[in-house]
Amino acid sequence: MKRLIPILMLIAVACTTEHLPRDPDRVVVEGWIDSGGAPVVMVSSPVEASSGSQKIDELAQYLYYKAYVTVKDETTGEEVTLTARKDSRYLPPLIYTTDEMTGTPGHVYTLKVMYANRIARASTRIPEPVPLEKVTVTPSEQADSLYVITAYFDDPSGYHRFFTMVEGHDTMYLPSVLSGQSGPNRAGAVSVIRGNAITNTEWIPLYRPGETVHIKFCSVEEIIWQYWDSFDALSTMGTYGFFPISANPPSNMTGAYGYWAGYGATYASVTVQ
Repeated sequence: MKRLIPILMLIAVACTTEHLPRDPDRVVVEGWIDSGGAPVVMVSSPVEASSGSQKIDELAQYLYYKAYVTVKDETTGEEVTLTARKDSRYLPPLIYTTDEMTGTPGHVYTLKVMYANRIARASTRIPEPVPLEKVTVTPSEQADSLYVITAYFDDPSGYHRFFTMVEGHDTMYLPSVLSGQSGPNRAGAVSVIRGNAITNTEWIPLYRPGETVHIKFCSVEEIIWQYWDSFDALSTMGTYGFFPISANPPSNMTGAYGYWAGYGATYASVTVQ
């Protein structure tokens, strides 16, 4: 069974010949713009895999090094061109970004990616960030010597998503698997599970003593929440990426697989004692 695997997304648009039409010429786009942060976009072609594993160092051939990427602030009319940069914090270590734009809550941003005589587009709005009321660390009742991080907030009308970065272990914020399910009319306490990278050979969802954990709490649009909710569902089905699914995750992209997200971001850090 052959599948198309997007190498830039931690888990996302895989498809099978039995269930979904395939377009080998369509790229995979993963991009976001944080409130107060620069836009970050990664572009690749889907990877066709016929086995349960793929060597990371063999995937560079699927990157798009010469895509033409722009972001337009529809609120102000400002448009900037993103440039490709090598950045070892990401996998693969190639991103399109700029120092000439930062995200503003309430503004709408349109992404355009031109590649191989084709165009991919998406628009996203950055919601207002929601503050975290507090973050607690408590011993796990199920696992000795491991700890649970719980975040508290109050925003019953919005959609939200958690990301984590463990200092000295992760180099970027990773989606908090199965814990960011704070959908509409949801408030209170959420257990913030450790994010999982595609390169991890062993994943422990809780936290060890001495670890410093950086938390990124994002207000998002409904379509982005649906995308990451689908991420959660797919991540329970097996190893990242290499399994068949019967539908693409919800997406705001046209002309490409993937997503373009506006994040109203709030940050917190805690050391497990």
